Amino acid sequence: MNTTPIVRFRELLAQAEQLGIQAHNAFALATTGKELQPAARMVLLKDVDEQGLVFYTNLQSRKGRQLTDNPRASACFWWPQLQRQVRIEGRVEQVSDQEADKYFVSRPRGSQIAAWA
Repeated sequence: MNTTPIVRFRELLAQAEQLGIQAHNAFALATTGKELQPAARMVLLKDVDEQGLVFYTNLQSRKGRQLTDNPRASACFWWPQLQRQVRIEGRVEQVSDQEADKYFVSRPRGSQIAAWA
């Protein structure tokens, strides 16, 4: 078992996918805004790299506004078939406009999209 957190996370994510776990890339994302009231919702992981997790959201959504107001979040993945969960906490930041645009055009229908990593 690798002890480097991002490498270990990728291993678990790959195991979940190989097992055919439905929505293996779904995770609970918790954010707060200026009022510091926590809000959690399920989102889909789109990528993971050395800088962190990548997911996309509408900048005008509650989640987008909260991340703008308070750029810290926590994520929790749960794979019961693996008897594992992964919790991640930290700072979020928008991906480049170029990366967000690339994702935006890949979607069947668009909205104002930004990504956070």
